[in-house]
Amino acid sequence: MTQIPLIHPIYLDVPMLFSFAAAIYDGLSFGADVTRESESKESRGGSVAGRMGVSKFLSGLFEASVSADASVKQSGTSVEVYREFKAHSEASIAIILYDHLRRQKGYLIVPSDPAELLKLETGSLVEMKGVIKKNAVDAMFDMIDAVSIFSALSTQQQQQQQQQQKKKDEGPKRQAERLLDALGKDRKRTPISNVLLRCSQPHDLTAVVTLRTANLRDLTLSELHKNTVRVVGKVTRSIEEGEVMSAFENSGFSLVRPEKLRELLGSLRTGELIPEFSDIEVKGPAVQVLPLMIFV
Repeated sequence: MTQIPLIHPIYLDVPMLFSFAAAIYDGLSFGADVTRESESKESRGGSVAGRMGVSKFLSGLFEASVSADASVKQSGTSVEVYREFKAHSEASIAIILYDHLRRQKGYLIVPSDPAELLKLETGSLVEMKGVIKKNAVDAMFDMIDAVSIFSALSTQQQQQQQQQQKKKDEGPKRQAERLLDALGKDRKRTPISNVLLRCSQPHDLTAVVTLRTANLRDLTLSELHKNTVRVVGKVTRSIEEGEVMSAFENSGFSLVRPEKLRELLGSLRTGELIPEFSDIEVKGPAVQVLPLMIFV
């Protein structure tokens, strides 16, 4: 039996996954009934235990049930019917589909260098490897949440000192808070979230990976952040050398002037917490990808 790679999907676009699998396999079945029958002239002694694979202690129970079933048959034979239902999970379908894509030529492209990737047509299905990083906006909100938790754990004296410091920076802080509140609402409205893939295959290339928030579990972004993963997905855009795109396009943050957003992020780099923000702009050469699956 040929072994298949046992990948562990962290992110799955389930509708795309089912569509691709159904197209390749001429339909998709999530499960099947498996039935096995065996016929026996007798059902006494150790033969039942040996055939059923059970201990002698339990063989009497099986013998009694088989004998009861055999007594209603005129021929005196007994027929044992064993049924089980085997079903696929979303992850197991992803494992099988990925194995098929890798084995069959023409489905999946694994570019070896950035130039090869940038020459691909939009819609090409590619596989890339690299380290995932949250975009600066998601990291900013993580920072704000961390500050809230840290403040709640502060002593009363520390809270008084923080309040005094807030009064000094009241004007800029209020403006930043208003901006964060407005853009936070937009973030919840936006159905996608971009992450950045610093590619090691192909090397020296950045990919903007567009995640659907509906496919994100609570911990998915945390599972992905700073981990080395593989991404299989559709190329939706190529950014040539000299071109620039926002790291969080399709959200209200992309409308904010880069220098203003950098100023806002810089204001958060104060105090005892030091956040790490990725670039707010992605410079070409780069690609944008709609992922089918992200896995390790």
